[in-house]
Order: sequence, then C-alpha cells, then structure tokens
Amino acid sequence: MLGRRSTSSTRRPRPRAVWAALITSVVLCLLIVLGVLVPVLTLIGAAEGGTAGALDVPVGQIAIALLIGYVLALVLLAIIVTVRNGAFAWVLGVAAVISTLLVSLWPLVAVAIAGVDQVQDVIPFIQDLVQRYVPGA
Repeated sequence: MLGRRSTSSTRRPRPRAVWAALITSVVLCLLIVLGVLVPVLTLIGAAEGGTAGALDVPVGQIAIALLIGYVLALVLLAIIVTVRNGAFAWVLGVAAVISTLLVSLWPLVAVAIAGVDQVQDVIPFIQDLVQRYVPGA
C-alpha cells in the first residue's frame, strides 16, 4: 500500500466480543445491584424496624463485604477494557457478575447468622424462666 507504513506501535482494534462482554457485564451488574441488593437491604431494614431494634444487624460486616465485592467486580470490569481476547473478556465479565451477585446476597446470610446467634442466647434465658415459674418443670 502506497504511503502506509506498518509500525510496531499500531494496535489492532478490540474485537466485538470484548465490547459485548463489557457492556453485557456492566448491565448485568447494575441490574443485580438494583434488582437484588436494593430489595435485600429493604427487607433487612423492614425486619429491623419490625422487631423494634431487637434484631442484631451486622452493619459493619455487611458494608465491608459490599465494598470488597464491588471493588473486585469493578477491577474485573476494568481489566476487560485492556483485554483483546474475547473469550478471556467473557470469563472476566462472568466473574464480575458472580462477584456482584454473591456480595448482593451476603447481607441476607449475615443477618441470618446473627439472628441464629441471638436465638441461641435467648433459649437458655427462656428455659430458666420456665424452670422458675412453671411448677414441676
């Protein structure tokens, strides 16, 4: 080709598969945040309000887990921008979506674990009350 020189700094354009993986992963991550995390946090808030503060919600643990998981997802999505292999971009995108989904569901697990711990503390108290005030128990 006349007038065109090929240099080593010329980069080939990103394959469409990389852009498809990035766009799909970003959209799915946003849908998970809006469709899973927001309802989960709303449910936990309603449970906390319904029990008048008796439910022990581990807010610190939940916040740290959300921060770590979402930063991981953002890093994975950022790596997709630098990748030129479509298959590897899809693997990174799926990993970002899985990280987002797991972290979005973690608050339910954390509150359930905290609730079980609270119940285990209440059972001996109830047994003591029953032995004190119920004759023959």
